[in-house]
Amino acid sequence: MDKLVYLYYIILPVLLFFGAKIMKKGEWNEDVMSFDHTKAFLGFASIIIIFHHTSQRTCAPWLNPVHIHHGLDAFIYIGYLFVAVFLLCSGYGMYSAHTKEGFFNKFFIRRILPLIIPTVIMWFVFYGAEKMMHVRVEKPIIINTYSYCWYIPCMIWLYLAFYISFHLVKKEKAQLPVLWALVILYMVLAAIFSPGTWWLNTTHLFAVGVGLSKNKEKRFERYKKGYALRIIIYAVVAAVFFYISNYYMDFLIMSGKMYNPVVNALIRLIGQLISAYAFAILVMLIGMKVKIGNKVLSFLGRFTLETYLVHPFFVHVFCFAFIMDFAKPIFYIENQFLYVLAIIALSLPIAFVLNKLTSPLKKFNNK
Repeated sequence: MDKLVYLYYIILPVLLFFGAKIMKKGEWNEDVMSFDHTKAFLGFASIIIIFHHTSQRTCAPWLNPVHIHHGLDAFIYIGYLFVAVFLLCSGYGMYSAHTKEGFFNKFFIRRILPLIIPTVIMWFVFYGAEKMMHVRVEKPIIINTYSYCWYIPCMIWLYLAFYISFHLVKKEKAQLPVLWALVILYMVLAAIFSPGTWWLNTTHLFAVGVGLSKNKEKRFERYKKGYALRIIIYAVVAAVFFYISNYYMDFLIMSGKMYNPVVNALIRLIGQLISAYAFAILVMLIGMKVKIGNKVLSFLGRFTLETYLVHPFFVHVFCFAFIMDFAKPIFYIENQFLYVLAIIALSLPIAFVLNKLTSPLKKFNNK
C-alpha cells in the first residue's frame, strides 16, 4: 500500500478552507450563491471528481483483485454528490442571468458549442492514442468514453430545456413547471437507454437550482430559521441515503440477498436522488456561514468543464489498462500518489488551454 496517498486527505481540506472566513453569530454570507463563491467551490469539486475517477481505476470492488490498491477508497462513490452541486449552481446561475439583455441571443453558439467543441477534441485525442499505441478496444472510442461524457448531452438537454421554458414559454407561471417536465423527461429517457444511474441521479438539481434562484429571498430567509437543525437534518439524510444506495446496496447484492435487478436499480436510484439533493443543499447551507475562496480555487473554478473532460484521458493513460480492462496499458503508474499527481499535473494546464480556445464563443454576441 502506498502510504503517501493519504497526504491527499490532508491537502484537500487545506485547499478548500485556506483563506475561508467563518461568519459570526447573526452574520450570514450573503454571497453564498454568487458567481465567485460558487466557482470557488466548483473548482474544488472538479478536483474531487478526478479523485473519484482515479479511485474507480485503483480500488473499486468490481476490479480484478490483482489491480486493487487501497488508499482512495473514500472517493469511490462520492462523484455524483459533487456533480449535484455543479448542477444546482448551474441552474441557479442561469436563472439569475437570464433577465439580462441579450441573454438568449446566439444561445447555441454561446452555450451549446462550447460544450461540444472540447468534447469532440477529447474524442479525437482518445482515438489517436488508441491507434498510435495499437491498443485494441472492444467498441468505437466514442462509445467507450461516453460513460465519462454523459455530462455533455445532459447539459445540452438542460440548456435547451431552459431556453424553451424561459424564452419560448411566455406565461411566467408555466415556465418552471415546463422546465421540470423536460428534466423529468430526460431522466425517464436516461433510465431507459443509459448504462447506469449516473446519467440521471443529479439532473433534478438543475431545476432545483432554478427554483431556488427564482424564489431566493423567501428561501434564504427560511433557511436562516432553525439553521442548526436544518444542517443536522440535511447531513443525516444525505449520509443515510448515500450509505443505503451505495455501500448497503452493494453489500446486499454481493451477498445474494437482493436478486431482482429492477428493484435493486430502483432502490439505488431513489437513494441517490435523495442523497444528491440533500448534499447539494447541505453544501449551500454550510456556505451561508463559511465563506471560502483563495487564488487556487478561483483559478480552478474558471475551467471546471474542461477539467472534467480532459482528466479521463490521463486516468486511462496511466491506468493498468487503457479504456477496457483487458486492453494493454499505455504507461502504467502503479503508485497511487504519483498516479493522481500525474493526472492533475497534465489535466489542469490542458483544460486551461481548452477553456481559452472556447472562451471567445462564450462571449459571442450580436455585435
